[in-house]
Amino acid sequence: MSTPASRCAGLRRRGAGDGSGMWLHRREADRLASLASYRVFGTPSEPADEAAARLAALACAAPAAMVCLVGREHLWVKAGYGLRVAPGPPRANSPCSDTVALESTLVIEDVASDERYADALLALPGPKIRAFAGVPLVGRDGLPLGTLCVLDWKPRAFTRAQLENLAALADSVVTRLELRRVDRAMGRDPDALMADALDPVRLRQAVDEDEFTCHFQPIVRLDSGAARAFEALVRWRHPSLGVIPPALFLPAMERTGLMHALGRSVLHAALDLAAELGAADERQAVPKVAVNVSGTQLETPGLADTVADALAARDLPARALCIEVTESVPLERGCAAAELAALRALGVGIALDDYGAGNATANKILELPVTALKLDRSLTAAVAQSARSRAVVRSSLVMAEQIGLEVSCEGVENAAQRDALVGVGATIGQGWHFSMPLERSQLVHYLGRCGCAPVEPAGVAG
Repeated sequence: MSTPASRCAGLRRRGAGDGSGMWLHRREADRLASLASYRVFGTPSEPADEAAARLAALACAAPAAMVCLVGREHLWVKAGYGLRVAPGPPRANSPCSDTVALESTLVIEDVASDERYADALLALPGPKIRAFAGVPLVGRDGLPLGTLCVLDWKPRAFTRAQLENLAALADSVVTRLELRRVDRAMGRDPDALMADALDPVRLRQAVDEDEFTCHFQPIVRLDSGAARAFEALVRWRHPSLGVIPPALFLPAMERTGLMHALGRSVLHAALDLAAELGAADERQAVPKVAVNVSGTQLETPGLADTVADALAARDLPARALCIEVTESVPLERGCAAAELAALRALGVGIALDDYGAGNATANKILELPVTALKLDRSLTAAVAQSARSRAVVRSSLVMAEQIGLEVSCEGVENAAQRDALVGVGATIGQGWHFSMPLERSQLVHYLGRCGCAPVEPAGVAG
């Protein structure tokens, strides 16, 4: 078997003059960028990492093993079994670093006989590492992130079967890293979400035990503040943490089957409110309620039927409901398009949410059967600050009027924003300047103070 030094002969080397240089992967800059995209370097150990290290040691009949990520200057032991390693040991003269540089399995049967590693490894505190076998953790970008390695306190060889088992376990480690990266891209970010939201079993329990509830934010006439509709906004009434806002849990649910159950719960709560307020209103006006629907709900057939049944059960007209959609999936194709068309055929309003931000752009108005636009809060925040922002909002209002769409402005937080919106022609909006999202029990007091305008058959921007 060739020595690591001879196998690294064609690789770029840094800091070789002092004898502690590092062999670098041939695409080192790209490799480091790939590692950074996983956002795991420097994070604590997790049970799955610990299990992988333990299984690696068992598979190779070794007393110790590590899941080790290789950074620019230092290593990060993501998980260890059978040994303790100081946080962030230096990368220089590390067999883990060289495994990454080689991008292939590296076996050192006797550390004491290899001058490159003997001084570094034999000087570590604790049991002396005498044998090493490591396989690279190669991510989906095709670049090595680190190693899964096993260690022994005596010189030894490793069988082909043991190294194959080690490689198979390395694949499982990488698969989990990939899932973590995909989860982050889809909103399941452990740095942004509460811990319970990352546990599917806990989320299912919360759904089953009715821990999710709805608050309702009035959508009002900007000039008078009279409520014209109500948007249903889900909250998690956590048994130990209190009321949790959706930003801390909803992204974790939006691409799972749990969204169907949660969506039905929100729909029923909103329509219950519409029925209750309509029955109590002497003018027999039916307050419109708006419900957000995720792409996951639209990708599965049956949403329009569920809505039709829920309206019929409460003897509500379809105009009492507005469905708000954002482009979390390609809404203009396949099942999503069919469900939206069926909802519109019922007479339910369709609002394009977050208009003016992200992918909620003008071409969606042509592709989707929308009846209303909801201007993104970023436009509302800017409208009082610059003539350019006012021109953008004014042009959106003119365009919407010309094609028969109603417009609601989100995130109206102060009088200056309200006045600027009125000045450019906006008539409907919502935000904390008018009311925070209210529990159902608070709406009676709110309506007694602010009133509720009748809802026209044409529908209100929800």
